[in-house]
Amino acid sequence: KMRVKNLKGTTQRTCKCGSWLKHWENFGGCFATICSVDGCNNDAEVGGHVQKVGSDNKWYIIPLCKSCNNKRGEELEIDDNTELVSANVSETCEKGIGECDFEKLFDFK
Repeated sequence: KMRVKNLKGTTQRTCKCGSWLKHWENFGGCFATICSVDGCNNDAEVGGHVQKVGSDNKWYIIPLCKSCNNKRGEELEIDDNTELVSANVSETCEKGIGECDFEKLFDFK
């Protein structure tokens, strides 16, 4: 399992994707279904801003339910396979279309 810290004070941050959950879908896992927190089976409702515990200081987005996202400043345990998508818009949505485009979704060649 991976530990991340849910960041405080990120509510006002925005990006071109329309929502941070859509940002995660565009640049990571394509479809956000359930909350990334281990043991939580609630629907993913928001893209939460997190940092890896004991690693870099970069900000990432992961799918969270509103309840887990409200645990601001707390450490959360998530599955190792959770895609951490950069919250740095200059590396992602300001550059254009995300990785989850139609060609990838429908395997057009």
